[in-house]
Amino acid sequence: HARYIDRPKHLRIFDQSAKWCSILGVQNAPDIHKMLESKQFRAFIRVNEALHDKAIADIAETIAERGSRIIMIAGPSSSGKTTTTGRLAIHLRVLGLQPVMISLDDYYRNRAELPREADGSVDLEALHTIDVPLFREHMQRLLDGETVEIPRYSFHTGSRMEKGVPLKLMPGQPVLVEGIHGLNPALVEGIDEGYIHRIFVSALTCLNLDDHNRIRTTDVRLLRRIVRDNQFRSTPPEETLAMWPSVRRGEETWIFPHQERADSMFNTALHYELPVLGHYAYGLLKAIPPESTHYLTARRLVKMLNYFPDVPETVLEEVPPLSLLREFIGGCTMEKE
Repeated sequence: HARYIDRPKHLRIFDQSAKWCSILGVQNAPDIHKMLESKQFRAFIRVNEALHDKAIADIAETIAERGSRIIMIAGPSSSGKTTTTGRLAIHLRVLGLQPVMISLDDYYRNRAELPREADGSVDLEALHTIDVPLFREHMQRLLDGETVEIPRYSFHTGSRMEKGVPLKLMPGQPVLVEGIHGLNPALVEGIDEGYIHRIFVSALTCLNLDDHNRIRTTDVRLLRRIVRDNQFRSTPPEETLAMWPSVRRGEETWIFPHQERADSMFNTALHYELPVLGHYAYGLLKAIPPESTHYLTARRLVKMLNYFPDVPETVLEEVPPLSLLREFIGGCTMEKE
């Protein structure tokens, strides 16, 4: 048995998700079927997205009221951190603020400098991959009104680019920092806590398969990642499945132990997303052959998706361009100016 860890903030998010289920009138997969049959699926998507928008707006209000300047946004793989950060920036602008966004990825140390594991590999999920002293120094100097040069990291070369981006904050201007280590206290050690607001982002579905079988929250993230990797990174599902255990180990070591430090939590699960993800992932998973080492995991995911109806292309149009789901299925307009 896994050791019980008391996580009251985490449980409150599950409680919120259960409330959302009752507002949406959906508890399990058969309810999703009924929504499609009764032509209510479009309205279901709209209300679901409005609940997300209100939750993000509430977090923005809290940040504005507290006068927070450094907003650390963290969460596990495929939790939707990037879109959440972009949407939070919009809501902060609604409140008259002018946030700037920084990715912790740009503070990666050069790949060649990183310590090797016993097997010669590099643990890219570990905190020591980040140049923590430089990040701390930059945040403090920004708060002090100085200009700093934010580094730019190239994943292509595995090293920092020669030229960074100069940044100086206006009085009261907040910085949104997105990255998996955002809640780790080491990142902001020595900086006045009064300026910091931590947000934990995760996908915690409360939707069930039926009255007796729950859906693993990690399976929803895995499906998101399979779809995204295939759509945007030309990565076949078997490669994503092969990487997943090390991604999960990294989360258990580096992310989840810090989640209760969050000042705000945002649940990115969408109650309509499984049939939509299934629309993209089902064929890919079915194509994994029995001789593959990932066949059993693929079959388990296929079995879960079998509970859900296929969503017609015409209904997929209802997914808004700023939806968190667009980060995975494509069509997000956040980056397109």
